[in-house]
Amino acid sequence: MTNARPALKPRTLVAAVMLAVAGGSSAQAQTSQATAPPDASHVSQQQPLSGVDPDNVADGSEPAEDPPNLASAAVSAATRALTPGAALAPSFTATDWPTFGMNAQRTGNNPVETVLTTSTVASLHTHWTKDLGGPILTQPTLAAGVNINGTLTDVVYAATLQGSMFALNASTGAVIWQQKVTPAHTTCADFNMSGGNIGYIGTPAIDRTRNRLYIVSGDGFLHAYDLATGADLPALHVLIPDKADVSRTFVFGGPTLSGTSLYVTTASACDFTPYHGKGVQLSVTNGAILQQWYPDGATGPNGGGIWGFGGVSVVRGGSAVYALTGNAFASPQNTAFAEHVVKLTSSLAVTASNAPMPPATKDADFGATAPLFQPRSCPTMLAAFQKTGELFLYNQATIPSGPVQTLDISQPRDAGTNIGLPAFDPVLKQLYIGSPSDSPTGFNKHGLLALAFNSTCTVSLAWQQPVGKNTISDNPSIPPIVANGVVYYADGIASQVYAVNAKSGQILWSTDNLPVAERPAGGVLTSPTVVNGQLFVAGLDHILRAFGL
Repeated sequence: MTNARPALKPRTLVAAVMLAVAGGSSAQAQTSQATAPPDASHVSQQQPLSGVDPDNVADGSEPAEDPPNLASAAVSAATRALTPGAALAPSFTATDWPTFGMNAQRTGNNPVETVLTTSTVASLHTHWTKDLGGPILTQPTLAAGVNINGTLTDVVYAATLQGSMFALNASTGAVIWQQKVTPAHTTCADFNMSGGNIGYIGTPAIDRTRNRLYIVSGDGFLHAYDLATGADLPALHVLIPDKADVSRTFVFGGPTLSGTSLYVTTASACDFTPYHGKGVQLSVTNGAILQQWYPDGATGPNGGGIWGFGGVSVVRGGSAVYALTGNAFASPQNTAFAEHVVKLTSSLAVTASNAPMPPATKDADFGATAPLFQPRSCPTMLAAFQKTGELFLYNQATIPSGPVQTLDISQPRDAGTNIGLPAFDPVLKQLYIGSPSDSPTGFNKHGLLALAFNSTCTVSLAWQQPVGKNTISDNPSIPPIVANGVVYYADGIASQVYAVNAKSGQILWSTDNLPVAERPAGGVLTSPTVVNGQLFVAGLDHILRAFGL
């Protein structure tokens, strides 16, 4: 926004969310069966990919996603022995959930899960809970088989707005190590719930090659913590925001690791100016900043923040980086590369871009990250959710030509509500996304949507599950994840988490099945994680929860 009093921006919405949780309308009661899709004629734009013959497109002998880390037989055996229900799985290989959305493409897909299935997930119950002492906005990440004093241990990592970084035993919830930073402080109302404190916002990224995780604290410094001990590597204690902007600029998204490069993005709390959003490429070998890219130039108009949960997304192999950007404080607000879908080289040189909305559109921020995916028999694609409530689908090879399909899935909102990103299911060729409100065109209801790709490489509504609150007011879209035929979805301010059959949309389990004392409260504003037979949920009520069979 460019008015005198800055409006709420993606990503946190903490103050307004707490008001909505405490005093808003109650969430719609869950329904087990998915509702039928409405008339597909309400799709605002739907056309086949230009120049593409779907029958002659390679269908993925080279998967578009980074391959998951498959643990050794010894690690897998240790994890299986400690995981209830794993002995009954037809096979079991331990893996990591190393970064936001599982991989650098941010697809939210775990292809290795075998314990939690459509048949077993209804039996989920609480394994353990741990109060981390502050609101949690980081998606839980996990490293399998970390050597903790000679014992192979699955370790789950989470961090709080109050500045605490935790490593916990994934089986028991016991704290293995804790690091504490002095949080930055802001008067931005988005952070009233933490008393204005900003410790950690973005999800940490795990680097198994170097036995570290990377996370940026509210004071703008990168930390490289040893996975086993929490020791902070001094050589990588690097300032990410520009020094002049550090009191107003923060890292909202998780860092993205690709080879020896780490990509980190910045934006401003409440759009307080002066600030210049940017993307940074740095070396994890020595901490050197290799390149910086400013959507509006280092000395151009203020704004151009990159707000998404996952920062930037990177193609498999690292040759291209994709960013979705916020507005500039200029006229038009999409000047330069503001409010754009942008493709960059690995060294952050722009190679293609597109602003899908007319220049006169006000505050058409992208508050999301673009997942990168390739449905079978289709080209490589990406999805971009905008504050206008529109979901844009692009062919990665034809970005300047604009989106190949546009779906009006939510009411527009100039605050950070339409900020989620879809998960991609390569087995069913479906995207799953949360919509905060009913579509203005009647295309869909609020809640969780499944969008299925067809022979023209466009999507139609496969099913919808109208859960959570139907409101555009301070009701952020939380990215779902998918694993082994089950979609897991946190509905934000309604504080509920669901496990849904990916094929039919039927609710298989929800936190409403739990005793009241064990349910999340106060909002769940980050994605759940499913890995190695457990579901991890981090909440604004300070609690990290682990569920399993």
